[in-house]
Amino acid sequence: MFDECCHHRVYGYDRPARNYALSCCSPRLLPKGPTGPTGPTGPTGPTGATGPTGATGPTGPTGPTGLTGPTGPVFASEGFSAYISAATVTNSGQLTNWTTSSPYYTHPGFNPATGVFTVPSTGRYSIKATINYVNPVALSIALGTSVNPYFAVQRISPSPADLITGLVPVIAISVAIVNIRGIINNGVVTMAGDVELNAGDTVGLFYVSTGSTVQLFLGNSGANGIVWSMHRIA
Repeated sequence: MFDECCHHRVYGYDRPARNYALSCCSPRLLPKGPTGPTGPTGPTGPTGATGPTGATGPTGPTGPTGLTGPTGPVFASEGFSAYISAATVTNSGQLTNWTTSSPYYTHPGFNPATGVFTVPSTGRYSIKATINYVNPVALSIALGTSVNPYFAVQRISPSPADLITGLVPVIAISVAIVNIRGIINNGVVTMAGDVELNAGDTVGLFYVSTGSTVQLFLGNSGANGIVWSMHRIA
């Protein structure tokens, strides 16, 4: 509201204004009234941009230990180790009549008499063989260049194949007009390897002459012998 000095202006009075100070006709605000009630909430605005990723929090505590799994098979428990003190070979053939008495040992799948090992279960097998030999004949029997006798652990069935092999050491001598190629008088053939086999496969240790007619005394008449072993490793 305005003071009376300006009342005639508000309501159209036409009477002389009183002798008020010039400022009396200036509007004067009354004291501020109480704040009115809050209006209704407006509509939600659009979603803002995604903020930057926060720092990685600390690692949580280790969870409880899980259950223990089943016990696995004992490593290389499925297999045999066999020994022959002495044998003689000239032509190709399988080594038989093995012994498995201590310190060697047998397996239900190994037949010492025939020298055949029947694979009990499908898996990977480690094969080892050490064959000592003596050739008492002087280098008078020459071997042709295609004659290379060897020992082999072979799969006999269902599909015959060499699994691991080891050549018999051969020496070639050329002196003046003499050219001789023959088997060294004594030596050792060592074989080792891992193969995959199926249950029911049959395996044996063989001498393969490839045409040689030299008689070899295996095992050095029992002084050194022959050792053959096979074990499942996986």
